Amino acid sequence: MISIDLGSNTIRACKMQKIGNNFEPIYSFERIVGSARGLSLKGLADDAMDRIKQAICELRAEVEFDSSIAVATEAFRQAANSAEFFRQIRAEFGIEFNIISGEVEAYLTRLGVENRAKILNLNLKDSLLIDLGGASTEISFGEVSRSFSFGIITALQSDKRAEISMAMEFIKQFKFNNIILTSGVPTTVAALKQGLNYANYRADLINGVQIKNTDLNWVANLLKTTPNKDELVGKNRADLIVKGCEILSNLVGFSPCIVIDDGLREGLFIAKKLNLKEIK
Repeated sequence: MISIDLGSNTIRACKMQKIGNNFEPIYSFERIVGSARGLSLKGLADDAMDRIKQAICELRAEVEFDSSIAVATEAFRQAANSAEFFRQIRAEFGIEFNIISGEVEAYLTRLGVENRAKILNLNLKDSLLIDLGGASTEISFGEVSRSFSFGIITALQSDKRAEISMAMEFIKQFKFNNIILTSGVPTTVAALKQGLNYANYRADLINGVQIKNTDLNWVANLLKTTPNKDELVGKNRADLIVKGCEILSNLVGFSPCIVIDDGLREGLFIAKKLNLKEIK
């Protein structure tokens, strides 16, 4: 089985195996597809749908799998043409995508993060988890979670200051010991801090890395000034990473944060294997 997370900016997939009480990835896949780029009242843009199909073709060519569990998030919750698009995907690739709520997304993401934290011997008691996506942001503390309608793509396309302020107010109610960050922006910041770039990125070298507000500001300034930004963070990602650094800087303030690469795709796999959440 393979689990697939089709997000508003990336598509990620993985296979995992159980080792002791935890799950470890044995295969990982990721492509930048920009699902939310050009999202309008008509729905997903044609070029976004083409990029998604191309990525699924690459996934199919790269790894064999006899079954899959696949979910889609905020861009597809919003898009008027999601149902028709996923009918095409099912017909062409035999993959059935389910559009999940922000609350289910937060639950599965936390499951994936907690699995990695156990492997790293990190204590996540009283930890705040922030998953900054392309079109939505999920924030959870224990059993309390909320999905906010802003992400790095949508914040570039329109003014999301009001929504970001709502998220900041939501965070203020919790007394947390640490902040855990997952998703592409914090993992990119941690990678650059470790001397890695887009081409030689390794999740095992950034899992558990601590970043601070100063690191977010450093990366944002670096990508605004360096001529080799595509080499550092991937083609057409620099503007998204800069915006993400600005958003996270507002959300976390001066609290140090721990970065974990694992998230929704891993949590989805674990939930399916352990029958923890009913997802078709």
